[in-house]
Amino acid sequence: MKLSKLYSNQPTLFFPIEFKDGLNVVLGQIKHPENYKKDTHNLGKTTLAKLLDFMFLAQRHPKQFLFKKFDIFKSFTFFLEIELDDGQFLTIKRSVENNTKISFKLHKERLQDFSDLVDEQWNHNKVTFEQAKNLLDSWLNFDVLKKWNYRQVLGYLIRTQDDFNNVFKLQKHQGKDLHWKPYMADLLGFKGELATANYEKQSEISKLEDEIKPHAKNYQNLNEELSSIDGKILIRNNELKNLENFIDEFNFDPLDQEKIEELVDTLDVNIAQLNMVEYTIKNNISRIEDSLNIDEIQFDTSKVKKLFTEASILFPEQITKDFEQLITFNKMITEERKSYLNEELNSLKIELEEAQNELTTLNQERSKQISFLGETEVVQKFKQSNNQLAQIKGDIEFLNKQKEVIDKVLLLEKQKRELQKSLDIIQNDMQINVQQVNEDTASTFSKIRIYFNEIINEILDKEGSITVYLNNEGNFEFDASYRDKKGIDTSEGDGHSYRQLLCFAFDLAVARAYIDKNYPKFLYIDGVFDNLDIRKKRNTLNILRKYTELGIQIIITTIESEVSELSSKDKPVFSSDEIILVLHDDGQAGRLFKIPIW
Repeated sequence: MKLSKLYSNQPTLFFPIEFKDGLNVVLGQIKHPENYKKDTHNLGKTTLAKLLDFMFLAQRHPKQFLFKKFDIFKSFTFFLEIELDDGQFLTIKRSVENNTKISFKLHKERLQDFSDLVDEQWNHNKVTFEQAKNLLDSWLNFDVLKKWNYRQVLGYLIRTQDDFNNVFKLQKHQGKDLHWKPYMADLLGFKGELATANYEKQSEISKLEDEIKPHAKNYQNLNEELSSIDGKILIRNNELKNLENFIDEFNFDPLDQEKIEELVDTLDVNIAQLNMVEYTIKNNISRIEDSLNIDEIQFDTSKVKKLFTEASILFPEQITKDFEQLITFNKMITEERKSYLNEELNSLKIELEEAQNELTTLNQERSKQISFLGETEVVQKFKQSNNQLAQIKGDIEFLNKQKEVIDKVLLLEKQKRELQKSLDIIQNDMQINVQQVNEDTASTFSKIRIYFNEIINEILDKEGSITVYLNNEGNFEFDASYRDKKGIDTSEGDGHSYRQLLCFAFDLAVARAYIDKNYPKFLYIDGVFDNLDIRKKRNTLNILRKYTELGIQIIITTIESEVSELSSKDKPVFSSDEIILVLHDDGQAGRLFKIPIW
């Protein structure tokens, strides 16, 4: 798939752009010297990349320039003509105002203008956004990465300046690694499905651990506690049986028996339940008070910095700042947590007072109920037995609740062990896969490594290294760096220009590795020559032309002053066929959109 043409329903405000098969140059000119030190993005070099992304059905985002300045662009409708792998052409129609209704037109001739085409002449007219993505995905049919949506692929082919900070992770991938690492593994020829399964199993285990943690911290050994509780329940049930038999043998007259039954069946049961409630509340209050008394973690960054200084190790100010921000954040979280705990503590104390007051009332009533029985030795035994009966029932109820908690935790622990076994199998398969692909000299990964190194070597006269391995958590890690001729990593990749060079070298290497597959055969590189010296610029240009000869369409943006030193009096750096768009700072006529700066 290649780009063919980009145009709009307002050609006087947005001139049509025709893309060539080889090198396509978007050239920015600074005609006013005072603008050399200013941001020149208002010309539209980077904006063009964002517009292409929009036409490939990027989700509407409030920071996207079309919607950030919606009133300015709402009347625009854009058309992107692309060449499919089978030789057909597909035109995508998308308006700014009704951006979720997409139209498509298949055709055999390139460089068409369908801006006046009526609705009935489109093959698919104003389909829903999700339908449109599915249709486009089917037409593009990237056979090397079938299980991935085409949007995942194109993200690496239309990088903006924000996407040059990391070779493998785009700016939009700020969330979990699950959202991009499995794809990257598949792209490089590893088994991405193992990475997905690995993250899913780790997530399941983490959720179980969160369930277990609040309960397990109260017991040192769950199995020991369970055995102890079972023994206590056995003894208490035996005591309960003996007491109930003793009480059943009392032979009071019917009236007395009625009073006793009322006493045992009503008051004593209520008292036992309230004793359980009181015990539970007191236990919860104790735990909260313990939590509130936990000391905060102390960390003195100045002492650490002094220690590093004495050891002659640089301790950057940024790390000091990051640690202090972390500590401040920790204090804020701790204070917020204490506030919630204090609220819960006050609520529990109120509940405890209410339960104790009700207990007092019930006990007084109970005393009245049994006072009529007198103070004989038999009655005393009866009263004592009833007191024990209520206490034992409360103990048994509490012990059964403890047993339920431990049984649940043990079940969760069992599930965790089973998940861990599955995770171990997955990570073992991942390790085997990584080792096999790394050792296979004919693998896609080996090809990408070779092409990447060739690009870096030609531009910088250094070795370019791509490594893929598993970290301590068993997850994929990807790294790209420069090495000197001795094979020692350098720090050049830390600078933005060099990171950008790593990025487009990687993207070119991937495109070449898949050159004989149905994989996109275009690449958009924004600011390709920025801040490079003349030798590196010349070498970069040679690489770009070499890769266009292989059949890869390359669109680059640059400022004329960045490449002027590459041209001679008789030979300009770019031919007229290569320059597809010239932008300049001399009024709105020189901008991508011929409108005032927004």
